Amino acid sequence: MTKVVFPLNPYGFTTSAFLIGLILVQELSSEEQDSIGNWLQLVGLTMQTFASQKVTLEAIHTTEQDTDQNKYEILQKAIQRMEEEIKKWNKENKNAKKYK
Repeated sequence: MTKVVFPLNPYGFTTSAFLIGLILVQELSSEEQDSIGNWLQLVGLTMQTFASQKVTLEAIHTTEQDTDQNKYEILQKAIQRMEEEIKKWNKENKNAKKYK
């Protein structure tokens, strides 16, 4: 189904839904049309709600990962600066000992 439906451009996708709707209503009473229409809307809203929540949770997870990555990078930079300061301090102490 995904290979048939999703490659359609927006016009073809919308037109196919329109044509399917016209075919379905031809032999249905108004009550049946209303019932099936409501059912299809519920299916669509359920799928939309599910997808929306999934995107929201993925965004939260991505933000948390970005935050963790940023914290890691900040710590790495701090460690590098400390290592550079230690090397500099050791070098200065060695030079100071030579001149004593």
